[in-house]
Amino acid sequence: MPLSPATIAVSIVIPAYNQATLLVRLLDSFLAMGNQPLWEVIIVDDASTDDTQSQVADWLENHGDVNGRYLRQEHNQGPGAARNRGLEVAKAPLVAFTDTDCVVKPGWLAALVAPLDGNNTIVGVGGAVVPWNPDNRFARYNTVNNTLQPIHAPDYPIPYLVTCNCVYRRNALQAAGGFPDDIPRPGGEDVAASIALYKQGYRFAFAPDAVVCHDYRDTWRSFMRTWTNYGFGCGLVAQRMLTPEERNPELGKWDGDNYWGVQAVRPTVTGVRSLIKDLRWHWGRCLGLKTAPKRIPALMLLRVIERLCYFRGWKLAQRQT
Repeated sequence: MPLSPATIAVSIVIPAYNQATLLVRLLDSFLAMGNQPLWEVIIVDDASTDDTQSQVADWLENHGDVNGRYLRQEHNQGPGAARNRGLEVAKAPLVAFTDTDCVVKPGWLAALVAPLDGNNTIVGVGGAVVPWNPDNRFARYNTVNNTLQPIHAPDYPIPYLVTCNCVYRRNALQAAGGFPDDIPRPGGEDVAASIALYKQGYRFAFAPDAVVCHDYRDTWRSFMRTWTNYGFGCGLVAQRMLTPEERNPELGKWDGDNYWGVQAVRPTVTGVRSLIKDLRWHWGRCLGLKTAPKRIPALMLLRVIERLCYFRGWKLAQRQT
């Protein structure tokens, strides 16, 4: 029998758009999590045109012991709006988020919510992200750069969480306005939610044992589109939510980089000097992780392409605002 609302500890919200097969794979991985807090899953279909609806219906029918709900948006609005829809109907005090191109590892949910126990200052937790296919060149690049993991250091606060693997206190996230619902493509909406909470004095934690595998697409077109979307979304959010001083705390000593004090918005490529500085950092990162020397040139090329695409998206956002 499905769980009663009073017993649900965590609501898992999944925005879905035209990835029915991957979505079912993700749902299957929940069944192997092991001994976890009682959970429900809310699938928000963002007006898919594939067979997402029928596949989810079949899965829920075949797993009657899972408390699951399927909601469908009338029009495609983007992942922020879909997550807000799930947030509105969530029954649990904690709301976890992941995406259709992910698979959760056993023990994921228990590890993800553990840092929230007894600490009211911590409003959200992000987990570790590893590649589904480590041989994918784009997966290697994003793994080297920890693209989808929280930026964490012992003496530095985590600036933002990525919604492929995170959990929030529901009431606090709702009070902060949830996610922007007018960013049509993935990118920036998760940063916006974190900035709103961070500015209210809340902080975030990292749970290294809460692991999801991310299935990165293996095409140049997808890579460039993804980073253009990230640049657009983060550029839009920065213009709306951050002052020029917050985007660049040393505004009077500007050296070509564009950043927030807690790095909640990724630096943009603002010129040749900035790009060279960034490539030096990336080279050191590769060496520090003992990356095979034969792979470093390809990773450096991807870095250049990523930054140019991100900057293009950022400039498009500036024109829009």
